Amino acid sequence: MTKRTALLVSLLLASLAFTTIALAQSGGGYDLTWSTVDSGGYTWSEGGGYSLGGTIGQPDAGVLSGGGYTLAGGFWGGAVARYSIYLPLVLRNY
Repeated sequence: MTKRTALLVSLLLASLAFTTIALAQSGGGYDLTWSTVDSGGYTWSEGGGYSLGGTIGQPDAGVLSGGGYTLAGGFWGGAVARYSIYLPLVLRNY
């Protein structure tokens, strides 16, 4: 096999591989056109009576719903602080 034939066969196989990968990403009726990466700290979850916490980070504004469930995304709002912050007085002798 000459170098040119080997190169053409390699390019053909590579293009077929990329086509297969691209076809594997479609279908299913799902819309996955965008995503976010969130980070932050406060989460919780419960069982039986359903409860769900969350994190701070990218605001996924809007309401997500499916079946009998609804999830409102975004930053936490309207929460009442359960503590007060008091800064201590620090003195230093020179």
